[in-house]
Amino acid sequence: MFFRASFIFLLVLNYSYASYEKVSIGDIDSSYSDKITKQQLRVIIKEIENIFEQQLGFNVFDLDKQGKPIDLIYMPPSKAKQTVLEGIETLKKKKREIEIMQEYFLSKKEYMQSTKAKLQKQQRVLNEQVRSLNDYIQKANNRKIDSRSEMNEIRRYINKRKRVIQSSQNRFEQRRIKFNNFLSAYNQKIFLYNSLIRSFNRLQRKIEVIARSIKEIKGAAIGYKKVIYETVEKNGVKQNRRIEENYMGKIEIYGFESLKQLKAILAHELAHLVGVGHIEKRGALMNPVLQDGQVMNLRLTNEDIKAFKEVF
Repeated sequence: MFFRASFIFLLVLNYSYASYEKVSIGDIDSSYSDKITKQQLRVIIKEIENIFEQQLGFNVFDLDKQGKPIDLIYMPPSKAKQTVLEGIETLKKKKREIEIMQEYFLSKKEYMQSTKAKLQKQQRVLNEQVRSLNDYIQKANNRKIDSRSEMNEIRRYINKRKRVIQSSQNRFEQRRIKFNNFLSAYNQKIFLYNSLIRSFNRLQRKIEVIARSIKEIKGAAIGYKKVIYETVEKNGVKQNRRIEENYMGKIEIYGFESLKQLKAILAHELAHLVGVGHIEKRGALMNPVLQDGQVMNLRLTNEDIKAFKEVF
């Protein structure tokens, strides 16, 4: 009757929970050899660092040889934007299915715990009834029985207790079978859930590969989130717990028309790397659409500053 289930939920993210990061200059594709050098990129990164620190009042990243790499990758233009958009819609549907299944697992937590507790209690009561009857039979066997009527009385009592125990046993078995059937269905849902997660991740990786070839996508902070749902036993009690681990690995820049544009793109992705998400305010650095004003004059708006301070 003991049950343990764990499954891993993996997602590629463009930002994670806020954390100070160290970054380094990674690979620069040879296609950019006439547009930028590593020294120029180093200067741009330091300028972004100074802008962030001056406007925020604290430092969120530093340039370090051992830091997360910033790679400049050349991706030729592609006509696959519609494929990406359709894929994103499919991802949204799959994500909703995942969320529904997660809600189901959480909704069954109390039922699983209470049913297992009732089964364990029933088992203890049943064991005590059997033990008590066996003690009675043993004592009856060890003493002298003087009359047939006394023997018949003992037999009637034993048969009565057996019927009571059998009734208890039947109720216990019915509940146990029902619970085992539930666990079988629950495990099947976990299997389907894991299949859905794998399908989700395959599609997302496919979209990422295609997206890198789309000219509109200028860069990304690459990372992933691992979520583990686990049912464990502690001091005889089953407990469900949710463990989240977030990782940010690197920044990739896929295209830029000028050093000023690169600076704006890189600042946006550095903010993602340290944990800041998108905001919809027009003109903000963290707007998902590249803002011309940020290209001409990189700065943090009030909305950007608020977004940074909310996560740090």
